[in-house]
Amino acid sequence: MEGCSKTSAGAASGLPDDPLVEILSRVPAKSICRFKCVSKAWRDLIADPDHRKKLRQAMQGLFVQTPEVSEADNTILDRTNFSFVDLTVGSMPLDIDPCFSFLPEMTGIEIYFLDSCKGLLLFAQHQEPSHGSGGYIVCNPTTRQWSPVLACDTRLALNHTYLAFDPAVSSHFQLVEFQMHYWEDGVVSLHVYSSETGTWSQNQIDDQREQGHLEGWHHQFTLDTVHHQCAFVNGFLHLIVWGSDIQHILAVDVQGKARRMITVPLPDMTDGRHGDAFVCYLGQSQGHLHCMTLESDNKKLSTWVLQDYDTQEWVLKNTMCTLDVFGEREMPDFQVVDIHQDCNVVFIFHQLSHELIAYNMDRKEASVIATIEDHKFRPKFARYIPYFSESPALTNKY
Repeated sequence: MEGCSKTSAGAASGLPDDPLVEILSRVPAKSICRFKCVSKAWRDLIADPDHRKKLRQAMQGLFVQTPEVSEADNTILDRTNFSFVDLTVGSMPLDIDPCFSFLPEMTGIEIYFLDSCKGLLLFAQHQEPSHGSGGYIVCNPTTRQWSPVLACDTRLALNHTYLAFDPAVSSHFQLVEFQMHYWEDGVVSLHVYSSETGTWSQNQIDDQREQGHLEGWHHQFTLDTVHHQCAFVNGFLHLIVWGSDIQHILAVDVQGKARRMITVPLPDMTDGRHGDAFVCYLGQSQGHLHCMTLESDNKKLSTWVLQDYDTQEWVLKNTMCTLDVFGEREMPDFQVVDIHQDCNVVFIFHQLSHELIAYNMDRKEASVIATIEDHKFRPKFARYIPYFSESPALTNKY
């Protein structure tokens, strides 16, 4: 039997490689990393390029985007720089291009981070007025594949676009675009792009209105334009929205249909005891939706996990006193960048010191992992999780 004699790792476990890899493909990425230390045979099995495409990968770093500053007068230019913060501590070589030089250079066009999802990155293309409206680029930094997406045909001034991708379900991705007239207005239009069809959908809000699905949600709520992170969990996009001066979490499927409103984890908000707190971050970690709330004086950061999706049971995972992390400052100026995909670590960027800090919630320890160059505006970050399979949805390759 040819498959039974492929490698010693399968023999060591009493199984041929193919079923063993199939089993490992269902194991969390954190466990996969640990299994590499079992033996040389296990390490070789997991590192095999063919097997690696089937296994879940751990978060390896953060891409960073910063504005380019003029050396002459220290002003912000309409250009950006890209860099990378490695979280693997040299555990494996990273064969990536942090500057994305494999993407095409187009005159008068700059690209900006919008979103990342399970190994793919979404960029917005910003074009000078004389070049017309911009579009999008979806790319895989690991395989250096990319594909352009034309902008949705709309005259609305404002939009927020998010990426939905789950390789366990499909090799294709979706873009979900929310459109508004002004910042304070509700969402008036919602369109979905499918890489499988290569087209944008009609306004999904009109369709849902006709079907009586979550009737009127788009008029009652507006997107949070300050903390507009999106978490893709269990096939749903989760976004922070405002309604009647109260934050909620909106769950939308990959067809753009609003499915439910989730109460934010402030159980005592109605009696005023937590009226000065707000949601500052939304993300996915270890398969669960995570939410972080911050008091208005920036001195207390709480991390919550949605343990039960059906009953909306939030569990308080950690509370951090920001003064202990950033020192005796009256009002620390920082932003929550991301949460680690595989462990209880939060990444925070401190605006005054320009330091990227990793805060371990289990050990309640903070450490500086990078210093971002001095600039006037906050940098943007994008999570990097290797995705080694080439996708038919990405049509170009460097």
